Amino acid sequence: MIPIKLSVRNFMCYRDNVPPLRFDSIHTACISGDNGNGKSALIDAITWALWGKTRARSDDDLVHSGQTEMEVEFDFAVGQQRYRIIRKHSKPKRRGRSGQTILEFQTATTDGFRSITGDSVTQTQQKIEDVLHMDYKTFINSAFLRQGHADEFTIKRPVERKQVLADILGLSVYDKLEEQAKSLAKQQETEQTQLESAIEDINDELSRKPAYQAEFEQAQSELSQVEKKIKEQESRLNELRKEKESLTNKQAQLLQLEEHISGTKRDIDQWDELAKQHHSRIKGYEELIARRAIIEQGYTQFTLAKELYDGFDQKGRQWAVLNQRKHQLEMAIVTAQQEILKDHALTENKISELEANSQKLPRLKDELHQAEVQLQQLSEQEETLRGKRQNMQELQSQINYLESSGARLTQEIVEIEEKLKLLLTQREAQCPLCERELSIDNLKLIETKYTAERERKSESLKSNQVELVQKETGVKSLESELSRLEARLSHGRASAQGKASILNKSIVEAEEAGDRLDGERKILAEIEQRLAGKDFAAVEQESLRSLEEEIAQLDYDPQQHEQARQRLSSLQQYENPQRRLEEADRLVDQERETASRAEEAARQRRHNLEIDNRKRQDLTAELASLPRLIGDLTQAETEHQALVVRQKQAQEILWSVKTKLERCSELEIKKKEKEKLLGQSSKQGKIYKDLAQAFGKKGVQAMLIEMAIPEIETEANKLLARMTENRMHVKIKRQRE
Repeated sequence: MIPIKLSVRNFMCYRDNVPPLRFDSIHTACISGDNGNGKSALIDAITWALWGKTRARSDDDLVHSGQTEMEVEFDFAVGQQRYRIIRKHSKPKRRGRSGQTILEFQTATTDGFRSITGDSVTQTQQKIEDVLHMDYKTFINSAFLRQGHADEFTIKRPVERKQVLADILGLSVYDKLEEQAKSLAKQQETEQTQLESAIEDINDELSRKPAYQAEFEQAQSELSQVEKKIKEQESRLNELRKEKESLTNKQAQLLQLEEHISGTKRDIDQWDELAKQHHSRIKGYEELIARRAIIEQGYTQFTLAKELYDGFDQKGRQWAVLNQRKHQLEMAIVTAQQEILKDHALTENKISELEANSQKLPRLKDELHQAEVQLQQLSEQEETLRGKRQNMQELQSQINYLESSGARLTQEIVEIEEKLKLLLTQREAQCPLCERELSIDNLKLIETKYTAERERKSESLKSNQVELVQKETGVKSLESELSRLEARLSHGRASAQGKASILNKSIVEAEEAGDRLDGERKILAEIEQRLAGKDFAAVEQESLRSLEEEIAQLDYDPQQHEQARQRLSSLQQYENPQRRLEEADRLVDQERETASRAEEAARQRRHNLEIDNRKRQDLTAELASLPRLIGDLTQAETEHQALVVRQKQAQEILWSVKTKLERCSELEIKKKEKEKLLGQSSKQGKIYKDLAQAFGKKGVQAMLIEMAIPEIETEANKLLARMTENRMHVKIKRQRE
């Protein structure tokens, strides 16, 4: 992994607007500076971007004091491919909650960076580690030694040291190959077990083949005997069925004959009833003809009364239509008058409303002036609020300066205490300038100087902390006061602006009401003039006068109409007898002829009935032997059915045994195939077991680590020689071969 560019915002001691740190054209670099200047924070930014891990206890501790979020952007290269990581973190809005982290992973293309971020932070982190081929634990034990943890690799357990070397050498690929080989070997073992079980099942089935062959020969013999008996039984059945068919046909003839006899009886009854009905109608017609004179006289009076009633009825319908039109015209006139009265009432209401709105104008203008004065006062209060807000910003800047100074003084005191501790433990110290040995007096002088400096800085730190508490108290007081003033000012401004807006709208409406008042009064005067002169629905009023004259000319009397209706009703009793008398004159001779034909038809059908009864007696005698024949046929069919069942059972047994024998032939072929597959699977399983052992920790991986240890030892001693002027070296020794 080669670093290219690092950008931070609000990360630890760094604020925003920090220029990016570029590693282009840098081979070896040394970062120097005073304690607390942010040297280690740059390394923390890189490890936090790559793995989300630093020296801090939590990500919230990495956010710069007074800020709520931070961001680190890190560009690096692996081989010839360039990548970019953007990791962001924001503090929780409420206590007790966890902060939110956003992680984005990008790869460089010809068109810029393209996102390869996973569905979650965990998936994205795994993608980053797959690209680096290294996790944070391996990094701090190989490429990077944390401050105060230089011996972290040496104090680990042997298994953990071996795992670090394996991660550095990228031996995880052999772990995956080992798992794949074990999985394939296990699959081969499962397949062998299944094949052996299948072969065993096939052998069990093949052991039954001789029994199947004996059963097949017995089934063939049984089937031959049953088929012979079935042929004999079918010959006897055919003879009985022919005899039964002949008797069945005669039985059908008997049924048809009985149905014909029943039909003939019904026809005789119907013809008798029809003759009776015709004689009854003839009698009624003769009675009407005897009353001819009375019926014709009454019908003549009924005809005259009906003519008189029809005349009155025609005038009555015309009179009803004219009255309906008259009612419609009257309603139209009333409706027109109501519309004018409605317009009159609406106009009066408008005038009342306009007068009321116009009278409010002076009061509304006074209230608007008061609202404008209130807004002017709120503007003056806003200026005061702006001054307090500026004072609070100045106090916050002073607090930030005091916090930074306090951190620096604390670090300096720690460094002085470390120097004093070193001075007290070393008795043969040398001057770093002249390289001469320091005397006891010189050591005491230096100790006194360091002690005085520590006391002076401690006093400065206490003074700094007291002033910091005072400033923070002042900020909290100003924040509380600003919150109250802002709330009160916001509420007052909103109330005054809303009131002014409403008043301006009401003033405009009052002025418009005064302008419209004269026009509405003129409209009211015109409406009253139309009502007084009945200037409405002129066409309807003229049509009503013409219609009243037409009704008078009709000369219709409803009372005379009712009297004509009552007389017509009393004479209506002669209308139906007259119609029936005319029908009797026309149909009496026809009814006498029809009655004679019905009596002749009844006599003919009685003669046919006697002939059919004699035929029925002959058929009944012939069908006496049918029950015995049906019994013999039923017994023969039962015996035949039993033989057919035996034949079917014998065929099923034969087919079943034949299927089993064919199955045995197939199993013999399948057994050979299974035995061949078993040999192949056994061979493949042994190969995969050998591969799993070769790819394991004690195989290729151990050989690679053994080959890499001397190279690692040599490279480490080169670095130590350069760093300690050949005073230190390291020896990596294996505990066992």
